[in-house]
Amino acid sequence: MRLKHSVAASTLALSIALTMSLGACATPPVAALVQSSAEDAAAAEAYAQLSDAAKATAVLSEDGKPVGTKAYPTPADAVKAGDMAAFLMMTRGLDEEDRNASPLFDAFIALDDAAAGRLAEARQTLKDASARAGEDGETSFYIYLDAWLIAMEGNGDEAISRHRGAASGMPGLTGELSLAAMLDALGRPEQALAVYEALTPSKIEAPEHQFDPKGLLYGHIRTVISRHALLLQRLGRIDEAKAVYQQLADAEPEEAISYAAAIDSLETGKNLKNEQLTVAAAFTQSLSDVSRALQEQRIIRRIMMGGRVEGFDDQRSAFDQVALLIYPEDESLRSGIIDEMYAEALYDGVAHVATSAPKATASLEIAAAQAYLMSGHEDEARANIDRALSLTDEDDRLSTLYGALQLRTMMNDEQASKDLVTEVIALSENPAEKAAAHGLATDIYSQFGDFKQAVSHAEQARALDDTHDRRVVLADALGKNGQVKEALAILRTERLTRPNDPYMLNTLGYFLIERTDKLDEGFKVLTRARAMAERDPYIADSLGWAYFRMGHLTEAKRLVELARQELEPHKHWEIESHLGDIYWYLDDKDAAKTAWQAAIDNRPPAEEKAALADRLANGLSDPVPERRPLPDVSLTDGEVDRQDI
Repeated sequence: MRLKHSVAASTLALSIALTMSLGACATPPVAALVQSSAEDAAAAEAYAQLSDAAKATAVLSEDGKPVGTKAYPTPADAVKAGDMAAFLMMTRGLDEEDRNASPLFDAFIALDDAAAGRLAEARQTLKDASARAGEDGETSFYIYLDAWLIAMEGNGDEAISRHRGAASGMPGLTGELSLAAMLDALGRPEQALAVYEALTPSKIEAPEHQFDPKGLLYGHIRTVISRHALLLQRLGRIDEAKAVYQQLADAEPEEAISYAAAIDSLETGKNLKNEQLTVAAAFTQSLSDVSRALQEQRIIRRIMMGGRVEGFDDQRSAFDQVALLIYPEDESLRSGIIDEMYAEALYDGVAHVATSAPKATASLEIAAAQAYLMSGHEDEARANIDRALSLTDEDDRLSTLYGALQLRTMMNDEQASKDLVTEVIALSENPAEKAAAHGLATDIYSQFGDFKQAVSHAEQARALDDTHDRRVVLADALGKNGQVKEALAILRTERLTRPNDPYMLNTLGYFLIERTDKLDEGFKVLTRARAMAERDPYIADSLGWAYFRMGHLTEAKRLVELARQELEPHKHWEIESHLGDIYWYLDDKDAAKTAWQAAIDNRPPAEEKAALADRLANGLSDPVPERRPLPDVSLTDGEVDRQDI
């Protein structure tokens, strides 16, 4: 897509300039706010200017008052805490030079004004920002925001006309998706349907695996088709809705049972909360789309420049959290913000965003419980689980039980977990739900060392839903139950159908080195997986463990430490366990014990936990693995022929 100069400049500013601004430029104004009583008064005035939605996000101190800007060295720290009150106070305190560093700062102020109902002030902020932009003038991004503000004022025709002037300059499909949402919210569904139809390609190709570059485009297509189908369903055009959604099912035939359940929901309305969006709700949805698209642009640009993507994306989170002020009831966006925080182990932020919603829901209580559990506050986690179960209704009880069950398992509540999984299976109705329930039961029984039951549930899940994922889970359960030949036959067959999937290579290779004597073959398979996914921590760990099993401890240490580093800020019990063994044989006993303790702390299955406790108490008595020559490898290593099965 060709971009006008002003649009390109806007996109670059949106995706690059904020990196410095969030982390650095605003620090001097924040410091200035707290240097004198006069400046404290200015801070109080800035707080008073915030919308009620922003004030509701304030993190409170023990005395029940907002911690304010003093609690955060930079705006990014306020974003990580989910404290939009402090973040917006910092933003409003920026001088003109700092505010000009990114068009998002004025946008954030305008959005908060809009959340407060001050629409004229919000539009004036954008107008003033455009005037300061100089010769480029008004950018497409500001036109887009202004169009939605006009819609919030109730001027539908003017809003749509204004929006059409910005849509072509927005990133990715966001302009068109935003226009469709606006048309729908303004009561023009037929025009919205026409936009969705124009966005849907004639041929849809699903990605082959997680590392397939087609995944990015496919994600956008799924969004288009899902919204198209939901709009048709809401209009009572059920057959058309099912036909639209069938396009996704046709693109992923192996996932037929899951799509059948979704299509059934379109027909029956079960588990669908499909009401017409208000203008505010549609605006928030659109802002979330833009935020995601800008993040994707940053990722692609960084990769093309030879860099890598790591750490918390405070730009996207700030955008999303400010967008949520327009319509705080958007649980989908709130959950997305929580997921991004959780991925970076920002557990306090997760709990705060989950519990500061206008209305407590079962899913948000489960999210808070998980955050509390991961930060070591088990009592709070249990309380949130109980609240989730009390809040759930018939429509979301199954998903709530799923969350509660997984958390009970993490807390090692064996009997409670088994009771819950029985209830989950009993409540499951369609084949997709039953397969998912039996899949979860497989995990539960494996966690507590009952591998025979795990195999039984894995077989039932596969019988209901014969997909790649179900077959791999069954193979894993069989292997743990000592049925190595049956498991290996499944894995080799799956390898044939997914020749370029690094995770499938990793699964097969790790199985070979852990459960068979085929170390050379396993090493070759894992080497190929590593070549295809160099940054994946689990593949690095698997290959490192292969080096260990073949007696090459120094290389094993390098790779498994790299896996630990790639996974930070999270830890995985198996990586820590591997490191402990490696350190022990390299005669670093203190490091070994530290790693084994970290493995225990990160909730391993019952049998592994007992073995780790024994190692921590007694060390290892087995001799160091015998050093053996490494096999020669090539690009084709890891390929499997049918005769190998």
